[in-house]
Amino acid sequence: MKAKNNHPLYCYLDEAEIRIVEQARHSQVFLPGDTIISAGDRKRDILCIDEGVVLIFIDNDADETIEIARLQAGSLLGEMNFVMPTHRTAHAKALGEVKASIYSYHELSAILAQNHSLAGKVFAALNLQMTHKLLDIKQ
Repeated sequence: MKAKNNHPLYCYLDEAEIRIVEQARHSQVFLPGDTIISAGDRKRDILCIDEGVVLIFIDNDADETIEIARLQAGSLLGEMNFVMPTHRTAHAKALGEVKASIYSYHELSAILAQNHSLAGKVFAALNLQMTHKLLDIKQ
């Protein structure tokens, strides 16, 4: 499959497919220090950072904060939990103002269930993003 653009979720989609997926998209602005995701949450939405920087961290057994990553615009959060139903494994906090697109799990799942070709392309994009994170590939 050949990438058609640089968007982390839409990279394999054409314009018509993007319009369909955007039906599940909601915009949100997070202020500096706002919690975007809390470890342990069961929520399965996908977030795309449109602008800003997000700190990903965990708390160890001694209640110390350990930074895992800083994600920039164009990064996805929550893609692993969208695919595999688990608890969120880390916290995400806005460093400065963050504008994000949030793709509702329920809305996006309903869209993908009706269009298997589109679902294959979206899951290919999610797989690519998870592979990049696993191998620490900069995009």
